[in-house]
Amino acid sequence: MADHIHFNVSVVPIEELTDENSGTKKIIASEIGTSLGGSGDSVDLANYSGSAVSQGYKDGAVNYSTATHSAGGTALVTANRDFLFIKNTGFKFSSATVLGLSTTDIVLVVIREVAHNTGVDGGYQTGGDADQIHFYEVAWLKPGQAVVIPCGADKNSITQFGSNTNDLSQIGESGQNGQAKVYVRTFQSDGSVAISGNAVEYLAVT
Repeated sequence: MADHIHFNVSVVPIEELTDENSGTKKIIASEIGTSLGGSGDSVDLANYSGSAVSQGYKDGAVNYSTATHSAGGTALVTANRDFLFIKNTGFKFSSATVLGLSTTDIVLVVIREVAHNTGVDGGYQTGGDADQIHFYEVAWLKPGQAVVIPCGADKNSITQFGSNTNDLSQIGESGQNGQAKVYVRTFQSDGSVAISGNAVEYLAVT
């Protein structure tokens, strides 16, 4: 029997109204008028037998990762994955199994790749005509918030998206045909540099 993950996503657009007594109330945003959501199963997964570090859980036990506050962040996933769940626990990192102090700091999730600075349609426009490390924003997670990324390219051996062979980098890809490494970094809630890293809960399955 194939392994898979069932997931649900719900979004409720909110706006705040002020009444005649200067009180406020939150309602579903009138421009949208409804909540948004979706659910379904991931592609078939190989198994859940990865190591604690590579998978985020092992034998029923969590394996927290630290999202460092230092420049460059922490590599969370460095191999192809078919499903990713990433959560800012809202606590500082203490160990792989124990949470530290509560915090209001944010976790920024990015894709890390090597980009060449001479490309006119994007690229990394700085430096002296050399390959540079570049980061693409994926999610900005407040304490308790999480992101789910159901993937399928690795499972289905999809390596081409446009007109060039091997122009698709799968999530977690680190090969010569492209990189899409997943990194995390902790910031303060206003975007300034934090003084320590948050604990990140994650599940990364092939």
